[in-house]
Amino acid sequence: MTKNGEKEIRYCKKCGCELVSTNKNKLCDHCRRERSTNIRKVLSAAGTVGSVALFIVTQGKHGGGNKI
Repeated sequence: MTKNGEKEIRYCKKCGCELVSTNKNKLCDHCRRERSTNIRKVLSAAGTVGSVALFIVTQGKHGGGNKI
């Protein structure tokens, strides 16, 4: 709301759809969910690469190879 009591019309920063005047975010719910999904995918891929690298580095030190 503005100082005069009028409702302020706000728009999504990404897709341009109209937001509820009480929304504190600059993105609509759909765009926020889409962004969080993309971030989650990137972090998951980075975690997988890190886990594989750690396994390769520590395999020789902890005897994770051949057992005779």
